[in-house]
Amino acid sequence: MRYRYVMLLASSSLVLSTAAMAQTGAQTGGPAMSDTPAVQDATTVADILVTARKRTERLQDVPISVNVTSGEELASQDVRNLESLSGSVPNLHIQATPGNNAIYIRGIGSSPGNLAFEQSVGLFVDGAYAGRGRQFAAPFLDVASVEVLRGAQGALFGKNTAAGAINITSNGPRAERELATTITGTVEGDNGFEITQIISGPVTDKLLVRLAGKYSDNEGWLENTTTGDHNPGREDLIGRAVIDYLASDTLSFRLKLEGARQELTGQPMSSVGPGQSKSFTRATTQGVPDYDDTNSFNGVLTINKDFANGVTLTSITAYSAFDYDKQIDSDFTTQPLLRTVFQEDFNQISQELRLTSSNEGPLTWIVGAYAHRNEIDMHQNSHVLMGPFDGASDRLFNQTNESYSIYGQATYAFNDHWKLTAGLRQTWEDKSADQTRSTTGAVPPTWVNTPLHGQRSESQLDPSVQVQYVVDRDMMFYASYAKGSKAGGFVGAQSTGGQDSFQFEGETSQSIEIGTKLTLLDGRATVNLAAYTSEFDDLQVSGFNAATNAFITSNAASAKSKGFEVEGTLRLTPSISLSGSAAYNDAKYDSYPTAPCIYRNGVAPPANCVEDIGGTRLPRAPKWSGALTLNVDHPLDNGMRIQADATVRGRSGTYLEENLSPLSYQEGFAKADLRLGLVSADDRWTLALIGRNLTNEWTASHSFGTPFLAGSQTYVVDPGRVVSIQLGLRY
Repeated sequence: MRYRYVMLLASSSLVLSTAAMAQTGAQTGGPAMSDTPAVQDATTVADILVTARKRTERLQDVPISVNVTSGEELASQDVRNLESLSGSVPNLHIQATPGNNAIYIRGIGSSPGNLAFEQSVGLFVDGAYAGRGRQFAAPFLDVASVEVLRGAQGALFGKNTAAGAINITSNGPRAERELATTITGTVEGDNGFEITQIISGPVTDKLLVRLAGKYSDNEGWLENTTTGDHNPGREDLIGRAVIDYLASDTLSFRLKLEGARQELTGQPMSSVGPGQSKSFTRATTQGVPDYDDTNSFNGVLTINKDFANGVTLTSITAYSAFDYDKQIDSDFTTQPLLRTVFQEDFNQISQELRLTSSNEGPLTWIVGAYAHRNEIDMHQNSHVLMGPFDGASDRLFNQTNESYSIYGQATYAFNDHWKLTAGLRQTWEDKSADQTRSTTGAVPPTWVNTPLHGQRSESQLDPSVQVQYVVDRDMMFYASYAKGSKAGGFVGAQSTGGQDSFQFEGETSQSIEIGTKLTLLDGRATVNLAAYTSEFDDLQVSGFNAATNAFITSNAASAKSKGFEVEGTLRLTPSISLSGSAAYNDAKYDSYPTAPCIYRNGVAPPANCVEDIGGTRLPRAPKWSGALTLNVDHPLDNGMRIQADATVRGRSGTYLEENLSPLSYQEGFAKADLRLGLVSADDRWTLALIGRNLTNEWTASHSFGTPFLAGSQTYVVDPGRVVSIQLGLRY
């Protein structure tokens, strides 16, 4: 199958090419590795800097598995959001659903059926924590880097990072003036346009400002055969201001303010009935529009104070809020059987204080404290019109969450080769929730009026330990252990269920990882490898039950994810480089005695069936995933440059639904992306043709049984072939 060739190319081509070149170096007497730092030039792989441990470090020095994508790569490839990025990052899956999106790393994440869920993968943007997908749902704008940290990150990042963390950093103002415009017009697959404007530079010698804005309007990639439109139509308007005030050589302030407005018409969902074929079309109920309008605001104030002994005090004060109004034709057919309206107001405030030592000396350390409070006000209304039913269920849900933690981490270098890092975080969490429900008319008997209330208090201690053996600057081996946790909570705004199913418990994880990070061929190649195993207890899951049109939230007893990852870059010539990544992941339930029954040999389970599904694979966890990219940046005689990027990315087959319905099985696939660009001699303009999924592969990120229509399956469909023309201008 095609995806196997992707995995083979991504892993073996780098290793074999590197080995062959290393052998050539040995035959000619040249060293395969150098004990001294290589000079950075056009023939070497540039150092990648990360903040994965809350200080700036080289990626090759960090003893955890981290995938890094630069903002330049995101912009040049027209990667606009995390969903688009996930296809290029092994062991990362973004599940887009009718409610909220969910993030999975190494097969583990928080399924999005419960709208009050926080993620098992923590999202951090400019130091601010986001547990809800809509907090930072706006497309990427002027991003410096996206770091995907795999495995438990509880000790240092803390709250809800049992499966990993994603760390996004925005660009800040620089000393030089910058004025840039990027215009992208999509001419096939998702017709529309996007305009990005950047203005940056110093106002005074102490005050610097960066302004960024984006407006986009795209029609979507699915043809709606009922309305004649394309879905999901999307109109986005985003603005950001980043202000730096350099009060002195030792004191600085950074204020980031960002607002976004998103309007979505239609959903990327297609229902396929018995005997029908999957396609880039959908049919909806006439007169019942799908829409999703979100307003969001985020503000972050970061203060850094440097002391004479090299210690830095950092304060991060963050505020985040959003509200949205959404309606779904939630029977996903052409009949007016069921529609659902979602509304939510959310606000969050957090404060982090930390002290960070200098990078000098054998002992480096970081200590800090974190406080967090958020509130959810959610309203959901469902109206059913089918057979004897003609009525509605109205639900109001309110939740308040307070979280406090203290943490510390220290690294001690015993000598030039051995390092030991140990970290610890203590977290206390309090939650309370209330839900009122009312029904009108004739409704299904599972829709109830019972009011619900709950309070929770819990605490977790999350340690981590890493041992490093550093041969030299170019070779490092490590072993790590880390514990992660995610607090329990409440089921938000459901029409079914009683007090006994209103709460669910917290989950914990323990990850063990061994790996190596290598710089080879005098800096012309890097190869990073990691092998891991992660065990989860009380894993929180939310599976859809088509018979009751409701998601059932509970705790799986235990699950395990194990595998390996390899990533690398090879500089073939000053103008050509090859980068690739591949991952193998085996994610299964160890024990889940209260699970809804799954399909066996293609046969649907009986209604209300419960069984232990220990030993079965987790959904949305392909065994293989990977990508391979060839990059060309070649100068012409007239000073202009030709740029080209060719990428093949793929995954093996996986189920997209908790009951492992064969209709939810996503076959293995490979997709090809291509970018061809021309850059002026003075770097003032760039013109590029960008194609994603050029072979027009049909794939889905989520799937569930269509309510009220036996044998039908509904899919959240990924974009097909998308072709764009991009013009970049710098003044």
